[in-house]
Amino acid sequence: MRLPPFLREPLVVFAALGGAFFGIYHLSTADQRVIEVSKAAQDSLADDYKVLTGKPADAAERRRLVDEYVAGEVLFREAIARGMHLTDKETKERLTDKMRFLITGSPAEPTEEQLIDFYAEHLDLYRSEPKVSFDHVFFQSAPDGAPRLLKVLNAGGQVAGDEFWMGRQMVSYGQSMLRGMFGQAFLDELEHAPKGAWIGPVTSIRGVHFVRLNGRDEPQLMDYAQVRDQVIQDWNAQQIETALAVQIKPLKQKYDIHVAR
Repeated sequence: MRLPPFLREPLVVFAALGGAFFGIYHLSTADQRVIEVSKAAQDSLADDYKVLTGKPADAAERRRLVDEYVAGEVLFREAIARGMHLTDKETKERLTDKMRFLITGSPAEPTEEQLIDFYAEHLDLYRSEPKVSFDHVFFQSAPDGAPRLLKVLNAGGQVAGDEFWMGRQMVSYGQSMLRGMFGQAFLDELEHAPKGAWIGPVTSIRGVHFVRLNGRDEPQLMDYAQVRDQVIQDWNAQQIETALAVQIKPLKQKYDIHVAR
């Protein structure tokens, strides 16, 4: 039997199975060594299997589903017993995010007036990043006679260099893009470069460059309509952090907190 297209999507299968495991998961028994797979849990696994495959689970399939569930329980409890929730960074982050959501919940849908007010109060968040334009001559490794090559360039001459995949002229590139392409050290050199004069050699994560700064574009305030989606995200984040600050205060009192000086 062929599954509907949406049921063949890996994310759908993952979400459904995850929902099944979390839906039937419980650790209410006093003896944590006991793994109880109730009849209701087995039926839930079989129901989810039918939704995913379009056919009922036979006896063999039900045994396989139970075996997978038990294996998952064993692995989960072993992870807890070995302290992975305390030592594994990714596990801690997932649990922290889950707890943050449980404590704060989802913020109420903001009104347009609230969003506009938030935008107006946080204009610095919605300015475009500085951009620069420059020419460069690229070498995969440090060239011989660098001072002589620099003199040639500043005298208006041509230097061949090696081919660079983005070309020699870079027009209005944002700092974040340049940082990713060339590295922070290159960006720092460009920040202090005089306009119109060749400098170098300047080392980047790609190689070595002679660079001539042609211009800088200062940050510009972006219109509300351009950044509305970002404003919504930022507003929601602020609501969550505000709620968290209130809820976490009494929780902190349960712990002795020592901050090394």
